[in-house]
Amino acid sequence: MRRLVEPYGDHPRQFGEWFLPDTDGAPLVVLVHGGYWRPVWRLDLEEATALDLAARGFAVWSLEYRTYEFPWPTTQVDAATGIEWALARGARHGIDVSRRAILGHSAGGGIAAWATSRRHLPPDAPAANPQAPMFDLVVLHAPVACLALGSRERLGDGAIDTLFGGRPEDVPERYAVSDPHALIPDPFGRRVLLHGTNDVDVPVSQSEAYLAHLRAHGIDADLTVIPGDTHYEILDPESAVSALRRDLLTAALRPGAE
Repeated sequence: MRRLVEPYGDHPRQFGEWFLPDTDGAPLVVLVHGGYWRPVWRLDLEEATALDLAARGFAVWSLEYRTYEFPWPTTQVDAATGIEWALARGARHGIDVSRRAILGHSAGGGIAAWATSRRHLPPDAPAANPQAPMFDLVVLHAPVACLALGSRERLGDGAIDTLFGGRPEDVPERYAVSDPHALIPDPFGRRVLLHGTNDVDVPVSQSEAYLAHLRAHGIDADLTVIPGDTHYEILDPESAVSALRRDLLTAALRPGAE
């Protein structure tokens, strides 16, 4: 396996790290870390997962991005740019980018949900792109994907309001183009939500509300609630929920297929 850090912009936090299997033609997995968009949390949260997936034949792009100390919409624009960079550059690393998935945990799940809802954004919205990349599989673990709801519930001690520079009633135009729960999901790909019953960082209601939103738009989506799990088991490749996610990836992308 090879590791390679690659910038997608000029700022020190505009980069990603490749975790590449030794064989060509591996499917692409984009990995988006969480941390309630706080600057203290970085992509090393996902290092164990990235190493595990690469060892199992997936080519992983672990994405870093600027967090909420930068004004809205910096975080989302970085995420969109970094995801598109991975697809544009992947072939140079021997990756089969035609087979691809995106994984997001917590705030990273919210980013992934937004990134897979860009095709129907208004043309003047940040990072709007009617040709935005779509994915065979989108797996969201404990996603912060209903941002107006999360703001009202003060999730992350007000992290959502900090990200947007205000509450939904203060900056409704920002939430209207950034909250996955308010957007039309891109029409391709299966969505799977995973959430632990004992998660006190992001309530299961976030996944339940987003699942209802996806199904209301005719999206192939399911929610698996894991009894006893908290917010963090997904970061451990040895956990049952990580094994479940690997099975989903294998079924969707078939690593090792020609």
